[in-house]
Amino acid sequence: MSASDWVKAKHLFAHWPDRQHSDDASGTLRRLSDALAQVQDGRAGWRDIATLTRQVLLEAHARGNESPLTVPADPALPTIEQWWLAGCQARQLTTGTITVSARPWHPDVPEGPAAKAAEADLRQVYLGNNSGQRLRLEGVPGDPFWSAAVGYERYYSVGQRQAARSVVLAPAGSTTIICLPTGHGKTPVALAPVLLGGQGRGVAVVVVPTVVLALDMERRVRDLVDRQAVKSPTGRYAYTGNLPQEVKRQLVDDIRTGRQPVVFTAPEAVAKSLRKPLDDAAEAGLLSHFIIDEAHLVEQWGNEFRPEFQTMAGQLRGWRRRAPEGREPRAVAMSATLTSAQVETLKFLFGGPLGAEVVWASQLRSEPSYYIGSFGDEQTRREDVVRALTLLPRPSILYVTRVEDAREWAAHLRGLGMRRVTAVTGGSTDDERQSAMEGWAGRGAQGPAPTYYDIVIGTSAFGLGIDLADVRTVVHACLPETVDRYYQEVGRGGRDGNPSVAYMATAPRDFRLASDLNAQAILRPETAWERWSAMFHQRLRPDSGGIYQLNLESLRASLATGYETNRKWNIHTLNLMVRAKLIELRSPEPPAPADGEPPDAWRVRMQDYFEALPVRVDARLLDGGTNDHRYFIDKIAAARTGILDAQRAALQRLREAVKGSRCVADVLADYYVLQRSAGSLPTSAACRGCPYCRTTREPPEKGHLYTEPWQPDPDLVAWSGVPSDPLNSFRGQGQTSLSIYWTDEDEYRDLVGDLVTRLCRRGMSIVGGADLDAGFLARIQQNAAPHPLIFDAEEDLLAGFPGPLIQVLSGRQMSTAEAERFWSTDITYFVHARHLQHPDKVGARLSDVHGSSISVRTALRSL
Repeated sequence: MSASDWVKAKHLFAHWPDRQHSDDASGTLRRLSDALAQVQDGRAGWRDIATLTRQVLLEAHARGNESPLTVPADPALPTIEQWWLAGCQARQLTTGTITVSARPWHPDVPEGPAAKAAEADLRQVYLGNNSGQRLRLEGVPGDPFWSAAVGYERYYSVGQRQAARSVVLAPAGSTTIICLPTGHGKTPVALAPVLLGGQGRGVAVVVVPTVVLALDMERRVRDLVDRQAVKSPTGRYAYTGNLPQEVKRQLVDDIRTGRQPVVFTAPEAVAKSLRKPLDDAAEAGLLSHFIIDEAHLVEQWGNEFRPEFQTMAGQLRGWRRRAPEGREPRAVAMSATLTSAQVETLKFLFGGPLGAEVVWASQLRSEPSYYIGSFGDEQTRREDVVRALTLLPRPSILYVTRVEDAREWAAHLRGLGMRRVTAVTGGSTDDERQSAMEGWAGRGAQGPAPTYYDIVIGTSAFGLGIDLADVRTVVHACLPETVDRYYQEVGRGGRDGNPSVAYMATAPRDFRLASDLNAQAILRPETAWERWSAMFHQRLRPDSGGIYQLNLESLRASLATGYETNRKWNIHTLNLMVRAKLIELRSPEPPAPADGEPPDAWRVRMQDYFEALPVRVDARLLDGGTNDHRYFIDKIAAARTGILDAQRAALQRLREAVKGSRCVADVLADYYVLQRSAGSLPTSAACRGCPYCRTTREPPEKGHLYTEPWQPDPDLVAWSGVPSDPLNSFRGQGQTSLSIYWTDEDEYRDLVGDLVTRLCRRGMSIVGGADLDAGFLARIQQNAAPHPLIFDAEEDLLAGFPGPLIQVLSGRQMSTAEAERFWSTDITYFVHARHLQHPDKVGARLSDVHGSSISVRTALRSL
């Protein structure tokens, strides 16, 4: 809030009902202005006006201005009684005016230190950008490829840098799993290698869980992609069901031919409408990247109601098999939170021949403070939630579990004078979702637009990846069925780095409902056996090297006719078998042309193949006991039990947090741990406040948190099998370093940049050197594109990266880190001035006594 927002609010009321336009209005003031303009036609209610006015007053109060506001006494605006109900003090000033001031409020906590901590907490929320607890990332300098690809001079964090470097170095056919906190920029990490390549380098398909997210991602990347001269021919980057047919046809053709640089879409579109163009692009070597956003959903949703999240793995294997050698698509799976089970699922499904590497930069959000209220009955809980939605800062999200609850809450709130409320559930149409998001964010396809909603009521799917930065409050009128769902939903708040509030109000029925949902609908072993037997015995092609083609519309014996969900339950069966490691799924191979077959007949057969693809899948048996009834039952039962046990454990962790017996951050950090054979990788915990900390710990010093997070610093992935030692023939036997020297400044100026550029094109992407300036590096990157250039400014790669790298030295002596690298077993090209001294032989030049030494001219001639 700017210092003048209180003055502008005073001006709005003084001139009401005339609409006062303010081009620089933002935040709460903008929402108040929109609500005042909408109140007379019924799109804003009295409680909306009172709540937003109180929020303006409290934001001013947090900054030292405790003056009241004078508002009109008008039938369209709140009455004195209504102002009081909305947490304000109000009194009649004159016949036509009321003076209003705000009463601070926070969710119920014990009296004493906890109450004082809660008061201080809400003050930080109202301070917003001026809060001492605002997230401030410790950015680090960007690499040359990063600036060239996405236009940023810095990384948000060390974790983002290591993730971006690992992805851009990933070889064809590789899989990278990235755990990077929300707000640390996962999207540019995934798109950097795509944008660095320039137009015509191929297609990157980004799988997102919701249409709203696809459209939001399209908006966010349009300027970025267009600026890099890799513009989509249609100007669209999201493939969704509500696109005009002509635009869909054009997108399909652009994907098939590699003209579409990036497309955001859902798993179902990948499996159906985009299947053929993606197959064509892969076969032509034009499918460069397969990126899964919100990758934790592969395990969560793929087990339950959207099996395409897991069957995509078979398509990826097919693309990699059919792609030209060296042009196999790279896979990237991204999420802000991952568990060990989710990582293992991603590795198993999408790993491929090269396996999968993990970049673990897991860190909890520091923005939310946690409040939990427990109520003895539904009515009391309902009253408390209404109070919270009235008195906590907006914009807000109210989470419920069931679609019918969302509808009931929307009607209930509107009846209480909250008209700036909408609901988004699994039953909402694409147009309804888009309208809700635009009205909530105040931003449409053409740019800024009026806000119409301050509160969105959603079920678990709402908000995934949505980048509405200034959500201040997340309220749960339910108990989520897992701690993971709870944290994902809490994470919708404070994405701008400002403090936010997370309030959960529980009632007795919640625990039963959460337990019921927790025992998700996973096929029983006998039912899975019946479905597998039907698919296997009705297979469409005989055994071909242990691979069988199955019809996903096969009917088990107890079903006389098919129905809409039959195919999905068959897919669930196969996915469960994949989890049990009984089978591997593949996309069917296209038929080969027969000798002498007429072209027209071949085209008909290919058309039949693609039309049948949505209901065909190839299964390779991984276990000799797959078709043994008893063995099958035991394996499926074990896999099913593992899933259900993990779900129950996740609910139990959430119950621990509800009880207040542990810090919420500790519960979450213990849940998001990556277990490995070489030891576990932890999650950095952060707590701005929770029931446990407020009652058991001393308040933190001003500007600090109860638990301060440490910044993750993951290792850079050292990809194996990458050709990156182009001058190895000049190294003597047993030598791991190569000395490449220049003799004078002219050679340095004219030749060294060219040498580094050529080495970069041959796969040596990492270069270090204290004297290398940004302009020198930018020119190399420009000439080396689409190959990336990474600059090791801090010598951390020099000390810890096992792969080949280039070190440029212009002085007479090596630094300690350079000398240690010289004696290490890691391949290093030392590019240096002729006078550089040997690190161990006093008075001797390296180029004279090192067994592997060549001039820069010799090196250039060999390249």
